[in-house]
Amino acid sequence: MNDSGFQYAICHLSVAPVRRWADVTGEMTTQARAGEAVQILEETRGLWRVRLLADGYEGWVDSRQFTPPQQEKPPEGTVLTDEVTAWARCVDRTLLLPLGTALPAFSPEDHTFRLGDEVWTWESRVHCPPPVPDWPALLRESRQYLGAPYLWGGRTLWGIDCSGLMQTLFRHQGIALRRDCVDQITQGEAVDGLSRARPGDLAFFETTRDGGRHVGLVLGGAEVLHASAFVRIDELSERGITVLGNGAYSHRLTAIRRVWPDRSQG
Repeated sequence: MNDSGFQYAICHLSVAPVRRWADVTGEMTTQARAGEAVQILEETRGLWRVRLLADGYEGWVDSRQFTPPQQEKPPEGTVLTDEVTAWARCVDRTLLLPLGTALPAFSPEDHTFRLGDEVWTWESRVHCPPPVPDWPALLRESRQYLGAPYLWGGRTLWGIDCSGLMQTLFRHQGIALRRDCVDQITQGEAVDGLSRARPGDLAFFETTRDGGRHVGLVLGGAEVLHASAFVRIDELSERGITVLGNGAYSHRLTAIRRVWPDRSQG
């Protein structure tokens, strides 16, 4: 163990479920992507209670889906995959990585990265979050997720929830959002009404059916991108979300937050 008494591990699968309870059939509350490091907090019956280093989220994982424990804190991946999906290769193994996967210890010279002791090759496009957020790029990238199925706890194109979608999109621009709606609504600054909102703001809602929390991305032009059944674009008004196509009023608007720096200088 290190001085803190904790050990670390790295997800070595495309994506691994993080569950609320110490049970492989338990509720999935988030996911660890390939290359993401966790701090091991507790162990029982081959399961670990972990804290994801990327956002501080805690839950239970199957230890077999991670590299062996190590004492040193792993380096954070700062280079992200920039293909919808593509293959990474390591000797006789392959790994399908979704858009936005961080590549630890990425080498631009030979296009390799590391998962624990293994060296992997990535020959597709990569993306480095800019020092100043590129908002037109965020809005373009958001459309790559259109049609992705809604999945509670999901963080990839293969299945994603509303707050996971926002966290993933903003990560591409170097902005760290927390994992859940209840925490994201505390970030940034309040925007006084939809008339003052700008593309790239976060809009928060309650579902009209059961009052559940929800978040989406303001696109401008009275539109919002969000994950509800699947990632979609619907009509946004001061009232909330109206489903395009059938006119159903699905979500009440409760707040708008601006989490990006002031763009007044340029």
